[in-house]
Amino acid sequence: MRFIRIAAVAMVAGLVLSACSGGDSPADETTTTSGAATSTSSSAATETETTAPSTELTITAPVGSSNTGFAETELSAPADTPFTILFKNDDTGIPHNVQIFEGTDTTVTPVFAPANNELINGVAEVVYEIPALPAGTYTFNCFAHPATMVGTLTVG
Repeated sequence: MRFIRIAAVAMVAGLVLSACSGGDSPADETTTTSGAATSTSSSAATETETTAPSTELTITAPVGSSNTGFAETELSAPADTPFTILFKNDDTGIPHNVQIFEGTDTTVTPVFAPANNELINGVAEVVYEIPALPAGTYTFNCFAHPATMVGTLTVG
């Protein structure tokens, strides 16, 4: 009789733990070992850990680019979402950077520019973190060579 009560209590405890575990998702697992229940949920942690921008664009200043321009002149990025630009300066000993302007007027204040318009002496790379931009057409150029090193960024 005592065995039946223990078995019944164990079954009820199992049902209660099963009902409290939350769902049928493989990320929500309940394991019973030696009468102790352990619950792990990895889905909630994964959702909050993703904070880095998911779009990375690349802009390259190839050798001789102060006369020929960026290797990439047409780029696109998602609207209202931060993104990064991996800027590669392959032009040995020549300083370049990337700044972004709303529309085509590059005489106004840029919507993005490195701090103090810092130039990158080639051969070097830098990652620029670009804040979320509204949909539209933007112009990017090099602060040191604004007339020849220019491109269009479409955000949409």
